[in-house]
Parts: sequence; structure tokens; C-alpha cells
Amino acid sequence: MFTARLNKIFSFLNNIFTNVYKSCNIVSMSDKKILIISTGNIASTVYTLPLAGVLKNYGYSVDYVVSEKGFSVINKNPKVNRVFLMSMERWSGQWLNTDTWEAFFKVINRIKAVEYNIVIDCQQDIRSTLTFAMCNGKRKLTYSDAKDFSKIGGNEFLDSKTNIKENSKNKVIRNLNFLRYLKLEFTDIVFPLPEPEYTYVLRYNRLWDTLDKDKKTIIISAGARNENKRWSVANWKTLIDRIKSKYNLIFTGSTMDKPFVKEIGGEGFLDLSGETRVESFIELLRHADLVITSETETAALAWAVQKPKIITIFTCSDPEKYSPIDMNDPNKYKSLYGNLDCQPCGSGLCLDDVARCRKYPSVDDVIRAIEN
Repeated sequence: MFTARLNKIFSFLNNIFTNVYKSCNIVSMSDKKILIISTGNIASTVYTLPLAGVLKNYGYSVDYVVSEKGFSVINKNPKVNRVFLMSMERWSGQWLNTDTWEAFFKVINRIKAVEYNIVIDCQQDIRSTLTFAMCNGKRKLTYSDAKDFSKIGGNEFLDSKTNIKENSKNKVIRNLNFLRYLKLEFTDIVFPLPEPEYTYVLRYNRLWDTLDKDKKTIIISAGARNENKRWSVANWKTLIDRIKSKYNLIFTGSTMDKPFVKEIGGEGFLDLSGETRVESFIELLRHADLVITSETETAALAWAVQKPKIITIFTCSDPEKYSPIDMNDPNKYKSLYGNLDCQPCGSGLCLDDVARCRKYPSVDDVIRAIEN
């Protein structure tokens, strides 16, 4: 039984090489069709939106391949023509199951039915490898330093060290460098987002009516799935105690973050942990004056909204990659971290019993960032 299943899987995998070969035989295509591949988390997909917006403004028809996590910012997006959903979360841990491969190839076949002039792999890791290799595209763009063999499907490579104007590690800038490579000009970083649903607008208009109009509102997203990406409990407690009388405080996160919100002193304030979907959270962010977070996904969504100021607290993650930036106002977004020799480790794993990076920045540093 097991041998039969393996043989079936190998038969599927054998089709990959045939499909890669066939994808090179382009019969006809539109010069204005582009496919963007972004199959990671929601932050990864948010980082591609400025690229899609500029391409659309130049008259391109922009299609996307996304995972479940990125779907909410692409579905019904005014700059996106078509969305192909790769169920990366549902398929996780199920890659020895033939049903998973059958579902995967169904999506691949729908993608292959379209012949693109340009395919851009913004994911550049194992999650995009097969999709990038098998889709039909005359020009298939990626970086020369793409990870996990993902560049095997490419035929044009950006050299992050020499061939582009801005040698930044920032995820958004790396994606915008595809525009520079294609000689398409842009002047600002703008994130096209789906139009808000009426029910969310009404809900948060009512919520804001209950807040003190004489105080600014801060959204705090303190949780993170990886404990080493969380600023320390002691720091959060001290910060909240020092700002609670001056600002309206709203706590957000997943349902799993509720105990952490209680631990850091968020009890008694408005706690929306587990009560917001991505679409409603975006509308909530549109009302905020400031967002303080240690989560790159929250920082990415707040950056995309472009209304609130953002303070991002980095522990083990790389601020050079994930910090929000504003090309016109360098003080709007602030990234704080400890500048330790071990930062950034990126993995979230630490040999210390309690990661030292969680103690930094100091509470005073964050207070200064709030007040300035």
C-alpha cells in the first residue's frame, strides 16, 4: 500500500520536469500580462502591493499567486485582475499525500492556462519554487540570491549587489527594484488595498465614538507566535503604566494573545484580541494615531494603511528587512532594538534562558519615540 502511494507520488513529481519544459514553449502572450508570486505570510504579500500598484498604473494586467494568509489583501484589490490560491496552510505536513499533489496540480494547470509576458517571484524560497518553475512566462524575474533553489525557474536575475539602483535589504524596496529593472519609474511607496466593507466602517465609527476625543489612540499589538519575538513582560507593564492616563489604548492580536495581554497589564482596556479579521483590522488601523508592535505582520498592515505612525520593536527579527519606511517623512516610522552583537539572529531560537534582545529597547527609548 505504501509502495503504491510512493509510486503515485513519484509519477506526479515526474510530471514537474515535463511541465517545466513545456512552459518554455510559449506560443502567444500579451505584453501587458504579469504574474506576481507571493505564497508566504500576510506581511510578505503586503510587501508586494506597491509593486502591483505601479504595474497597474502602467497599464499591466496583474495576476497573483498567494497563500491563504495573503489572500485577504489581494482578493477584491482594485489593482489585481485574478488571484490563484495556493493552500499552503492546508497542505502543510501533507506533502506525502497524493490528494495534496492532485490539488496542487489543479491550481498549477489553471495558472498554466495563462501565458504571461512577465512572471515575478517575490517569495523566492521553497514555497514558490515549483510554481515559478512551471508557470508560463517569457520573462521570469527573480534575484540571483533567491533561496531554496527557487531561482531554477528564472531566466532573468537581479543581482542585489551590483545591478540595481538601491542595494537595500528592505522587503518592499527589493520588490520595487523589479520596477527599476523594468525601467518603470515611481516616486513614492503606495499600498493599494481592498475597499473597506460597510459593516467594518460602521462598527469602528461607533467604537471611536466611545473613546476620549481629547486623547490620541494607540493600538498595541504585543503578542507574537514565537516567544523570543516578544518584548519582555516587565517592559510592556512599565510602558503601559506610564502611558495609560495620556492615551486611549486598544490591544489587538490573536485569541492566543489574550493571556499575554492580561499579563502585561492590558486588562481593563479595550482588548480586541481574537475579534478582528484582517479586513476589519485594516479598518481599525485607519482610525489609530499610533501603532506599537513587535509583530512584523501588524507593522506591515499598519504601513499599508499609511495613516498611523508606527513604532516597531525588534528582538530577533531583522529591522533592515522589515522596518516600515517613508520616502518623504523619515520620522513617521521608528524601529527600535538593542543593537546587540547577536542581533538579528532571525531564527527566534536562543541559547540564553531568556533572550537578551527581549529586554531592549528600554522603556525610556519607546516613550521618547512616542513623544517625538
